Amino acid sequence: MPEPLNNEEEKKTAAPQTVKRWPATVVLVAPFMLLAIPLYRAARKSVHWPAAIAMICTFEVVMFLAEYFSVSRQHWIWNPDRVVGPMFFGIPIEEPLLYYWFPPLFVVICLHAIKNWLDDRKGEVE
Repeated sequence: MPEPLNNEEEKKTAAPQTVKRWPATVVLVAPFMLLAIPLYRAARKSVHWPAAIAMICTFEVVMFLAEYFSVSRQHWIWNPDRVVGPMFFGIPIEEPLLYYWFPPLFVVICLHAIKNWLDDRKGEVE
């Protein structure tokens, strides 16, 4: 076990510990991507895609500005060992590429899939 550092000078000159990179943000979205495939197949014909794209673009702009504001004021910080790729304005690239477009689209597809399923059941009963 390494000896604890006793004074500030030792802490400044000590070699930084290497931390193994683990892209948690990308790994944690994988199950949702796998679930989105059957939901997409169930809802693709009933989703109004131009409206969905407009929603995603609006969400991207608003979320990027909100996150930039939060990062610039240090309300929100990122651990560089837990993100993938470069950062733009202090925001990791996977944020706008994964998390700004996927959650709202996932909700829309999920709700359309549920509606289609309920409509099919309603048709079977009648």
